[in-house]
Amino acid sequence: MVLILKPIKNILKKDKKLEYQYRIALDIGTEYVKAIIVRFNENNSSIIGYGKVKQNYNNMEGGAISNIEEVIKVCYEAIEKAKEMAEVNPKEIVMGIAGEFVKGVITHLSEQRSFPKKKLKRKEIDNLVKRAQNEALSKAQDELLVDMGLDDVRVELVNSSIVEMKVDGYKVSNPEDFQGKNLEVSVFNTFAPLVHVGALETIALRLGYKLVGIIAEPFSIAKSIMSNEAYEFGAIVIDIGGGTTDIALIRNGGIEGTKMFAMAGRDFTKSIARSFNLSLDRAEALKLAYSEGIIDDTGGEIKNALKADLELLYEGIEVALNKLAKSEALPQRIYLCGGGSALTDLFDGMVRRELYESLPFFKKPEIRLLTAEDIVGIKDKLSFLVGAESVTPKSLALQATRIEEVRNDSIWDKLVSNFS
Repeated sequence: MVLILKPIKNILKKDKKLEYQYRIALDIGTEYVKAIIVRFNENNSSIIGYGKVKQNYNNMEGGAISNIEEVIKVCYEAIEKAKEMAEVNPKEIVMGIAGEFVKGVITHLSEQRSFPKKKLKRKEIDNLVKRAQNEALSKAQDELLVDMGLDDVRVELVNSSIVEMKVDGYKVSNPEDFQGKNLEVSVFNTFAPLVHVGALETIALRLGYKLVGIIAEPFSIAKSIMSNEAYEFGAIVIDIGGGTTDIALIRNGGIEGTKMFAMAGRDFTKSIARSFNLSLDRAEALKLAYSEGIIDDTGGEIKNALKADLELLYEGIEVALNKLAKSEALPQRIYLCGGGSALTDLFDGMVRRELYESLPFFKKPEIRLLTAEDIVGIKDKLSFLVGAESVTPKSLALQATRIEEVRNDSIWDKLVSNFS
């Protein structure tokens, strides 16, 4: 009887792993809300529904939500479009977060163990990671104090990722059960003001979905392109959206930092509106037509209107990269993405910048446009998400399939299961 029941039990367990789950990945951008429905199990994942709805201009500010009621309406419309296409009604939702006050902090901690022959256990690892998170929280609060000018800002941990762990100088992917005296850990944590995190929680609650994860958008993109090449040689991702430019640094086998600043596509639209005395809607249409080559700017009027903004964007990127570098060499590969990156002359202007003279590059970096097609961990058979403007929502969709609800108190378990 035992010989019969055991294989049956294994078959049932295997079948359970193959059962499909469904989730919504929600990208609340400055210009558009994009809702993606994903279907996934242990073996594969795919995008089966997509909805995209334009935001009103007063809904977002600096990449953050400024009008919750109106954003809820737009999110509902985008999700309904995705549900109609997918013909399913998921119960869970994963949301992206961005904005100039979202902070990514890497913390390095080391500890000498009193009993080196004793095997490492999860509680000991958890305690060290918790110390790293507390130290990172203090740094994030200090940065927000400078940026926002407020003495007491409530900050929430958004996500964590182990960058590196060593036992007696040897790098290990999971230190549990190893022996040694010196334990080192590098943890990357993302924090955001409570006002931003609370707005997302409110939206999920009002829409009637269970919020299973909030992911910082540059973190999501960086995790989604972590190929063997990126792991070995590193990379820089620059996402130029509607309200903010988000930068992520991949170095030393993990994500080392993120920076965001409020300069992006909407600033280009405003400059065109001022220069040609247009409404914001007409200026946006003109900008898109210019970027797509539909309008011939022979006289250079549009180019001149955007010249100062582009220079300011490049300078902002250089300042952010200099802070992320911390005097160490930067990776040679730079990926541009986001709707703002499609602006005519922006990419060429970045290529012409002599970044290697002002920043710690060994030589002139290789710059290329990152598209949604480069995010290969999730199937998109109907090509819902294509081009540079769809990199963020597709990466959120991919990470939405990788988040698991961990039902124990181990910090280590949460880190290795949520963003592996």
